[in-house]
Amino acid sequence: MKNWKKIMAMLCTAAMLTGSALPVWAEDAAETEDAAETEDTAAAADGYTELTMDMLEKQAYEGSWLSFEAGFDLYVPSDWDVVELKDEDKEQGIVFSAKAADDSGINMVVMANEVGTDYDDDKLVAEFTDAGYTEIEKDSINTIKGVSFETESTYGFAFLDGQGYMYNVQVGPKGDDTVPIAQNLLISLSLSENVDEEATPAGEEAVEEEAAN
Repeated sequence: MKNWKKIMAMLCTAAMLTGSALPVWAEDAAETEDAAETEDTAAAADGYTELTMDMLEKQAYEGSWLSFEAGFDLYVPSDWDVVELKDEDKEQGIVFSAKAADDSGINMVVMANEVGTDYDDDKLVAEFTDAGYTEIEKDSINTIKGVSFETESTYGFAFLDGQGYMYNVQVGPKGDDTVPIAQNLLISLSLSENVDEEATPAGEEAVEEEAAN
């Protein structure tokens, strides 16, 4: 099992690739009355806040459903460019990266790192707190339970697959233009079997074809 310091180092590597670090959306959503009502009633008895697909704002961007090997899907802007990963990126656990085609610098990284089966969400919360992350919260996004958090420059969500791996979706850099995109990307996180639209496997060739359309 890789120790936590090494995992945190991997997260920092992804932060460098994105031009920042990691996650969140709830703060912006809470500015609307509907979101506030949802937040007041969504906290589950097990301490997780329920976030569901009906919160997805498809008008935020024209997107495409992409399917990842772990069996989850994300609704990604169709006009984003796929970043070609270097060998060292892959060694750090980065499995996918894409960025906006304009000069906004907004981008996303998906990571998969082996952490062992001893970790649970409470331990993730403790580790993220020790690392200085903020807005840390246990969320259940379309039944996928994990931990959302913020660093100084990005938004993200980390979850365990039960097989010893932690998956981490990161969006940045933080800013008013990034919030609606990050909100949609993270709230779209779904098990592949629960997505109605036909998803494209996120192999590099498939993703490049999808992003080009």
